[in-house]
Amino acid sequence: MAARPEPSPSVAQTGAHVIEALSIGDELLSGDTVNTNATFLGQRARALGLVLQHVATVRDRVGEIVAAVRAAAARCDVLLVSGGLGPTTDDLTTRAVAEAGGVEVELDPEALARLADKFRRFARAMPEANHKQAELPKGGEWLPNPIGTAEGFALELGRCVVFVMPGVPREMRSMMLEQIEPRLARRLALTPTVRRVYRLLGIGESAVAERVEPIVAAARTRSPGLAATFLHYRAAMPEVLVILEGTRDEAGNAATAEELAALDAELVPAMAPGVYGIGEADLPTRVVLALQRAGKRLACAESCTGGLAAAMLAAVPGASECLEGGVVAYQNRIKQALLGVDAALLAEHGAVSEPVARAMAEGVRRSLGSDLAFGITGIAGPGGGSAEKPVGTVHIAVADGERTSHLRLQLRGDRGIVQRSAALWAMKLVWDRLHDAGLAAIEPHEPLALE
Repeated sequence: MAARPEPSPSVAQTGAHVIEALSIGDELLSGDTVNTNATFLGQRARALGLVLQHVATVRDRVGEIVAAVRAAAARCDVLLVSGGLGPTTDDLTTRAVAEAGGVEVELDPEALARLADKFRRFARAMPEANHKQAELPKGGEWLPNPIGTAEGFALELGRCVVFVMPGVPREMRSMMLEQIEPRLARRLALTPTVRRVYRLLGIGESAVAERVEPIVAAARTRSPGLAATFLHYRAAMPEVLVILEGTRDEAGNAATAEELAALDAELVPAMAPGVYGIGEADLPTRVVLALQRAGKRLACAESCTGGLAAAMLAAVPGASECLEGGVVAYQNRIKQALLGVDAALLAEHGAVSEPVARAMAEGVRRSLGSDLAFGITGIAGPGGGSAEKPVGTVHIAVADGERTSHLRLQLRGDRGIVQRSAALWAMKLVWDRLHDAGLAAIEPHEPLALE
């Protein structure tokens, strides 16, 4: 097997601007809240061509916040802080950042007036506790927050600029996009990193690596830019993402978008039949877009996935143009009453079987009047399995009125992984049906960007 890729180039090698992220809040460390802010900031850093070198999370303790801010400011050009700007006693970020910078906090009358105006628009009296949200470290710059009470701020700490944002994800994201990114563009020479993402389903990470790495190794000999390309993988069962990034070497060489795209001719056949797309668009998005372009409508019949597949499709903007509806037929009597599955079929083969999956797909297509439909039935676990049908056994069928195809899977993982895997496999079968029939007008390898 080919050697694994080298670690990501260092900042010194690439000459890129370095940023760090600091999340503040006991709830993030206790497990009460998932830190989606750090994920979002990593995505935005990559899009801007910045190197997110370090991500830290600290409790709502002034000393810990001060230490973390000072340490980060000594290492990086930009520090993105989120959390701790609320009105309660555990919201300590403003005072801690001021202490880290060796300055006092000042009550800003104009900020207080803006805050009072927000409460008037909320038709609520402003509690005294909210006055602290009008405090700004001396020398700081306010970052407006039109959707919440906590304004953010920017403060220079030596060579580093610290941007402080609310911890509420919706407010943080808005502030990052609308306030901070324009300031970063003015402050830094940003060169977004070129990357190409191959999206696969049904092939394991190590098997993909065996196919891909010899091709990439050969490509690295073709140009200085390709030689600097970084290859890495992201596995989330049952999917694998293969990612090529045009990172820069010490001389500033980096692969162009055209150079990376030229590798499709070799990489796509090597990853077949698992590859379903290139780009940021995930499988539910691609299925919705394919159905839209084909002018087809889809219905879903789900047992073990409990409506998960329909929910994943419905989360895509524009799904109403192609998603007809779904039936969660968890119990056999629902399969019979709403999908028309024959009782004798259930008695002979059991609910988790090829004949029942086919009957579910055909029944929901007939009942809802859709062009295509899929049926999913399986054993998600942790109980319910047998020697003949162990946990993870899933049957999926896709029907279009002319033929019904079927796939039996033996999925691994816990209940949630089995359910998610089954939902994605159902979408993959729909995608394959549309593409094979020439209905989708989307090539599997057409890069699609999310709106």
